[in-house]
Amino acid sequence: MREYIHATISSTLSWAGNIYDLLLLTYVYSYLMQAFSLNYFDISVLFALGLIGRVAGGVIFGRLADSMGRKPVMEIGTGGYALFQGLMALSPNAVFLFLFRALEGVFMGAAWTAGMVLAYEKAPVSLRGLITGVYQAGYGIGYALTGLTYFIFLPHLSQDWRLFLLTGALPLALVPYVHLKVGESIKKLERTERPRYRDYLGVLIKATLAMSGMFIAYFSVFGNYTTIALDYARMSPYTLATLMLVANLILAGAFVLYGRLADSFDKRKLIIISVIGLVASAPFSVPLFRPLMNAAFMFAGTTAFSFFAGFWPLMPLLLADSVPIEVRGFLSGFSYNVGGLMGGVADIVLGVISSVYGYSALAKAIDGFVFFALVLVFVSVITWPK
Repeated sequence: MREYIHATISSTLSWAGNIYDLLLLTYVYSYLMQAFSLNYFDISVLFALGLIGRVAGGVIFGRLADSMGRKPVMEIGTGGYALFQGLMALSPNAVFLFLFRALEGVFMGAAWTAGMVLAYEKAPVSLRGLITGVYQAGYGIGYALTGLTYFIFLPHLSQDWRLFLLTGALPLALVPYVHLKVGESIKKLERTERPRYRDYLGVLIKATLAMSGMFIAYFSVFGNYTTIALDYARMSPYTLATLMLVANLILAGAFVLYGRLADSFDKRKLIIISVIGLVASAPFSVPLFRPLMNAAFMFAGTTAFSFFAGFWPLMPLLLADSVPIEVRGFLSGFSYNVGGLMGGVADIVLGVISSVYGYSALAKAIDGFVFFALVLVFVSVITWPK
């Protein structure tokens, strides 16, 4: 098997595990609140720590990926986030729960930073869009697997929620595969001067703003979707599990489709079309008005939202195409993970809104955040440096 295929498989599975671990706890918010005496704001902070920790991971390990190589950073990141997910599942109290979640986030940032760049650099030039799409499809796969696992555990989730969270430690099994089958994508060269990251500040700012918009839009919806669906719209748990599985399989397929289209069509035009689709589908996914609050509308809106979110790999691809190899790891890791931080901050704000004003206000705030975030993506893309 060609080496770039091993790199693609391992990076995609690492990313799937990354997202699986990030989102798994959203299904057991009520049990965490009861077990650790938390309120919805505390839970929002707990979720956000997974995103906030990524910034430190992206910055620290992004530079290491540019200096020591992509492969060791991906091994460290994948093993680290899986380990701390397992520890989080066994947390004896809230202090350890929050600590392990934050550390998990750091290693999540490391894994994405190295994995995406490794898959991109190992791929043949003619397939880089497709491979980036396949890699990003790990997001949809990981999220779909959370829905499947939730469906399996649902009859006994109140007793087995720790075991449910412990399934997130399974990506530890990927580390030996990466070590044995994946090679390094960069050569260690003697450098007379350090990489000049400042030379790419314009691209970095636009990429960070666009990725912030992506994260704010996506996590405003999916970071709160179980709450909106179960507690606000009164969707049945089995319908929710089916929706999460279907929507995220669609998302995974859309990532691959968009990646393939990016090899033939203008990436910026594809992103703009997708932004329009996301704006149109968001009020159906998270009902803006009571007449839209039924399972059929929400199912259709959420699957449509997931499809148009498939443009996600185009932003990292656009950035990777715009900068040279010696700065690619840090710039990709920084912009993507700062975007994650902004998504985490937005989720905390939404948690405050929910705690103070209730679920109806939360639904309206989510749709407002999505609109603002997508405007940010649109402006960043149309002003992208040529």
